[in-house]
Amino acid sequence: MNEAHMETVTECLRTYLSMNYDEARTMPPEFYTSETQFEQEKERLFRSQWICLGRVQQIPRPGDYFTTTTINEPLIVVRTKPDEIAVLSNVCRHRGTVLAEGNGNTKSFVCPYHAWTYNLDGQLRRAPLLPNRPDFDQHNCRLPTFSSEVWGGFIYVNLDGTADPLSPQLDGLSKLTQHYHMDDMVELHAETSIWDTNWKCLTENFMEGYHLSTVHRKTLHPITPTRLCSHFPAGEGYFGYFSVFPTDLPRRGKYHPDLTDEEQQRSVMFAVPPLHVAGLAGHKMSYLYLQPESAGTVRVQRGLAFSDPNISEHDFKNAVDLFEQTMAEDNNQLDRLQRGLQSLYLGTAPLAPANYEGNVWDFYHYLARKLL
Repeated sequence: MNEAHMETVTECLRTYLSMNYDEARTMPPEFYTSETQFEQEKERLFRSQWICLGRVQQIPRPGDYFTTTTINEPLIVVRTKPDEIAVLSNVCRHRGTVLAEGNGNTKSFVCPYHAWTYNLDGQLRRAPLLPNRPDFDQHNCRLPTFSSEVWGGFIYVNLDGTADPLSPQLDGLSKLTQHYHMDDMVELHAETSIWDTNWKCLTENFMEGYHLSTVHRKTLHPITPTRLCSHFPAGEGYFGYFSVFPTDLPRRGKYHPDLTDEEQQRSVMFAVPPLHVAGLAGHKMSYLYLQPESAGTVRVQRGLAFSDPNISEHDFKNAVDLFEQTMAEDNNQLDRLQRGLQSLYLGTAPLAPANYEGNVWDFYHYLARKLL
């Protein structure tokens, strides 16, 4: 993206901040295709905001851990104590080898290169054959620990330690979701794949109901048609909408008894930007953790968690099939979108009313606040 295009994107974001939903327009295509824009997002969003890494149920016991990478930063997410989770650098302090792969349970992390050994909290325990020397104190050597929080059963990290606490930013969302008890939902399905699209396009797609009755005509339209979508006001650290079920739709799965009739009749579609989106219904929750790799590619970790951990095999298969089919439909559409965004003749266009594309506008406002 040349300097003129960068100025156009910046000016759009600045202008959009003072406009309301009735005036909402799309961003110019460079916003989604520029590697210069992507580099700015890495520094101002991915390193400095709260990024979702996984679910607490992935590490139920002390010593349980899983590894992941965010913006080329290898991480270990580990349960250090029954009530304590830490996010550690997954890089040995000696010569930089990645310490652990995958997931498991351990009492310590041992570097496969030279056997430097670290406690679960990251403290160096052993550096074989290394003599005492004045320029290195083993007792003060440890793996960096990153700021982390748990909300709704999800684990978040802030890499540079500058973000304001997350939970207060989500107070309004917590009130909307409290009766669903998503903390107790159990993840039973997880997949990862690479999508050829800009990460913002995927966030916008998950968070708008305008496409439900076209892209998902046979899958989601009978369950959550576009016409029943209802936008709710965005908060400091979230935005979303209600995806409402037709009144004649049979109830699916096991619901928590705390749910009101109105809550049973809808899903709460929410984003904790920049890289976490979810759909919360009475019986299950779907969610994506996005790991952008370039302006045009994103690693998509997706999961399904259920209120009933003993869901029947038939119902579980149906839920997974529906989720993965809709994800495949979105993937196909977003591939077409990314190709279209390369056009030199594409400008901006009006967004649909708030109930249908209001969250795209909320997302722009969030990005403007963080990027400008």
